[in-house]
Amino acid sequence: MSRIQLSANFYLDEFTRSQTAARRGIDMTVSEFGVVYFTLRRLCRGVLQPLRDALGPVHITSGYRPPKLNRMIGGAPTSQHQYGQAADIVVTGHTPLEVATWLREHVTGYDQLIHEFGQWVHVSVPSAALHEPARLERLTAIKVPRLIGKPRTVYVPGLRTLEQARQLHLNHKEAA
Repeated sequence: MSRIQLSANFYLDEFTRSQTAARRGIDMTVSEFGVVYFTLRRLCRGVLQPLRDALGPVHITSGYRPPKLNRMIGGAPTSQHQYGQAADIVVTGHTPLEVATWLREHVTGYDQLIHEFGQWVHVSVPSAALHEPARLERLTAIKVPRLIGKPRTVYVPGLRTLEQARQLHLNHKEAA
């Protein structure tokens, strides 16, 4: 079976690969002529391919997640991954902040751009089916300790180093 190409350097199977789905028997099939397919193709052609052309190999760490898989892994109920609108990525030889900054400066069609925990970049496109405008939202995700239980995720406005994001969060808490 041949691979289904979404852009010059991206293939559908890169977005539908999931160890959790394989272990749990979750169907990751994307119809070649469905909304998810065309949305992934738009994400690749408009955002990921220009990034790859400029910075080199882009690795998809999380792509399409059917709702069942998204729930199973604790994804947000409104996650754009469920619709093929989002990918979590890393780029060989570049920090996530460098990647997010490059996208901010060179790509205009993204919806969300999140520097997540200094580990990867979440990038998404708006829904074409719903004719949504691009929000051009830029955030940095950090973990904040709690007195009891697991740390919680906080989203700080802007693309920042983790230290800057933590300081901004602390300053905001103190001012409140």
